[in-house]
Amino acid sequence: MASSFINIKKNGFWARDGFVEAMQLCLINEIEIQKLDSIEWINEFKCELATQSLPIIYGGMSMELEEYVTTDERKAQIIELIDVIIEKIASTDKYITGSNLCEMRRRAMHIISENGKMEFTDSEEFEKTVNSSGWESASGIAKVKDSYQHSFKLLKMLVNGEMHTTASSPETYWNY
Repeated sequence: MASSFINIKKNGFWARDGFVEAMQLCLINEIEIQKLDSIEWINEFKCELATQSLPIIYGGMSMELEEYVTTDERKAQIIELIDVIIEKIASTDKYITGSNLCEMRRRAMHIISENGKMEFTDSEEFEKTVNSSGWESASGIAKVKDSYQHSFKLLKMLVNGEMHTTASSPETYWNY
């Protein structure tokens, strides 16, 4: 599986694209649960995350952090979302599952369609795109939910400015 470098400026971390997509989908989900998408920049961020969650270029996925986390207020809002997601992963066995991530992906594909970023000829093509991620058949995700939680902890460190690794740094941040 390909990996993408999740970064703000030069600092960041490498993550497998499956983790990146899960981070994107969980953030989209939480933005909608908290009804934060009435805030213009968060709605734009959500729509861009949805577009990015469709990995057109494997190894080239983005969290769009530099583009949207541009003020301390925005950073604080993203950190709050990440904290909620970390807690949900820790406390709920049904949150990080293949079927739940598949449902989150379905919503992301609706967002892409609603915003005219991608057109689907019919419901069959839509479902094929949703299922192309493989989330529905991914039955072992719950067993490694700590790795998904760790990806959000890394994301939080990055957004907080606590991460100083670059693309060429050793990937020791996954050793936890």
